[in-house]
Amino acid sequence: MMNYEKESEKKLEELLSKVQKETHEEEFIYGVTSRISRGWRQRMEDFFIDRSRVPSREKAYFFELLATMIRAGIPLNKALKILVGRTANARLKRVIATLSYELEHGRSFSQALDRFSEIFEETERGVIRSAEAVGHLEQMLFKIADNLDRRNDLMMRLKGALVYPIAVLAALVIGVVVMLIFVVPRIKEIFAQSALELPMTTRILLNGSEFLTNFWWLIVLLILFGTIVFHVYTHTEEGRFSWDFRKLRIPLIGPMLRKIFVLRFTDTLGILVESGLPINEALEYTAGVIGNEVYRVKTYEALGLVQEGKKLSQALAEAPFLFPETVTNMIAVGEHAATLGELSQKIGSHYHKEIDFTLKNMTTVLGPVLILVIGVTVAFFALSVLSPIFSLTQAVS
Repeated sequence: MMNYEKESEKKLEELLSKVQKETHEEEFIYGVTSRISRGWRQRMEDFFIDRSRVPSREKAYFFELLATMIRAGIPLNKALKILVGRTANARLKRVIATLSYELEHGRSFSQALDRFSEIFEETERGVIRSAEAVGHLEQMLFKIADNLDRRNDLMMRLKGALVYPIAVLAALVIGVVVMLIFVVPRIKEIFAQSALELPMTTRILLNGSEFLTNFWWLIVLLILFGTIVFHVYTHTEEGRFSWDFRKLRIPLIGPMLRKIFVLRFTDTLGILVESGLPINEALEYTAGVIGNEVYRVKTYEALGLVQEGKKLSQALAEAPFLFPETVTNMIAVGEHAATLGELSQKIGSHYHKEIDFTLKNMTTVLGPVLILVIGVTVAFFALSVLSPIFSLTQAVS
């Protein structure tokens, strides 16, 4: 955390040295700036800006600089005004300008953030609301920024680990489809002129090519229909719970997903408790941001048991599939020593390292597996095509 804050202070020095030299465009404030006088190009630009998303890295940078400026003694509203000119994201720039306007008109920072619930999560707003009440806003802003950075880093690593296998499999599927549609039909004409009995693999290949060539439209319709049915089903309460539960049981992927959701649970719970929120409110906020319906339901169940007087560790221990024994034991220690927030964040740090280790192992294993899949596919095509050609050559000779 100390290195994180030192880096933030360096960024602040660079910011303050440049901000005086730059001229800022007219600020756009939601609900105040008139759209009537704006031209059609500006309105079109407004349409896309107002519907764009704010990346988590941009939010982390915003909270980090804001915390650094507050710690340096700059008033909150002045810090927001400075950040308006230093924010690259157009949507966030307008949001910060609006936050500054709201503060000038008597609203608190957390109340101003409530206006943009689609950008700032409920947990972030809850932490800031609690930090305002107890008077350590800059500390909690640093923690929020650090949490967002860690979450973004994890997501980037997950995406990076999945890009290679997805790209390879997509290329393999495209290659197989091209072979079946354009290459195999020509080979079929050669086989049709001979009286050779074709091997089983060749017959499968020829039948697959014929079906794909004649009924490609049916395959497309089935894929579209299946996608729509899956989308509708997973947007029902029962379907969402069922699909989220099945994901947790997928070999190799399921265990890693469970680690990710435990990481989100402990990280979020830790920062909320550290901010001064009661455990009941902290659990309620945590349930809404985990991102898995099974964990959300279990967190609400734990909340109900805690409200009845049961300890959180005991409530979570009833679901060892979701929360391993090591997690519940550490939470129990935190409850006993009144350091639940600190220990929850330590659990999150441990799981962050464990997920990183798992991703490295997974990437190492996926390489040989993909090579094996490609090899089997190539061998099937080679055996299906070359075997009858070799037999035909022998018969002719």
